[in-house]
Amino acid sequence: MDNPSSPLEGASNFRDLGGLHTEDGQRIRHGVLFRSDSLADLTIEGLATLERLELKTICDLRDRSERLSHPNRLPANAVIHQPDIGFLPQGAHDLIAGLGRTTPAQTVHLALSNYYRRFPTEHASNFSGMFDALLAPGALPALIHCTSGKDRTGFAIALVLSALGVSRELIRADYLRSNMAPRNLAFMVPGGVPPSTLEALMKVRADYLEASFATIEAHWLSVDTFLEQAIGLDRQRRIRLRTQVLEPH
Repeated sequence: MDNPSSPLEGASNFRDLGGLHTEDGQRIRHGVLFRSDSLADLTIEGLATLERLELKTICDLRDRSERLSHPNRLPANAVIHQPDIGFLPQGAHDLIAGLGRTTPAQTVHLALSNYYRRFPTEHASNFSGMFDALLAPGALPALIHCTSGKDRTGFAIALVLSALGVSRELIRADYLRSNMAPRNLAFMVPGGVPPSTLEALMKVRADYLEASFATIEAHWLSVDTFLEQAIGLDRQRRIRLRTQVLEPH
């Protein structure tokens, strides 16, 4: 990116996707599409920053229990559409509950790989709802987030960037940027969990995202076909999204 976003105080994994180039020579406009971790801990300054973004849509991919226990902090008078599209990956509760003093990092790696492998087949309707929200009249600027902003959001953003025509290489690079400022997830796990195991929970690996793409290619042969058949993003809707989000480079 050629214009790094200003930090959103209280959210460690926030960024503007503006500046990312597409393979046909366009780029994402600044100030129209953002990604983040939870907004539950925004400071007063963070709220002021969020207000200046003038968001029209927030796609919160957390499930109801997460939203209730850690509600987003939003500007008092903001009118923001928030579609009910959240979910918790199957097995997530068991993973967190099962963490202990002897849990190796590899246990987390395997669990996260399985989440990603199942995202396309088990949660296509959630991501389809996200695209419906992004394509609604007056939906932009929009922000997509979950708890840590790396897994559910990571796959969601990979789909959006794919739909916009961003290369797999740049998609992977943006995805891995979440490792630069991971959200501290210590509040989610029991005390005494090994630091390496907690770190594994907080970070992403390129092979996680590749597991999602492998599932897509095994079932639909290509991301384009997946977007059309499983997500409902046909050619006309994709053109409309690109028109709203992209600009000439």
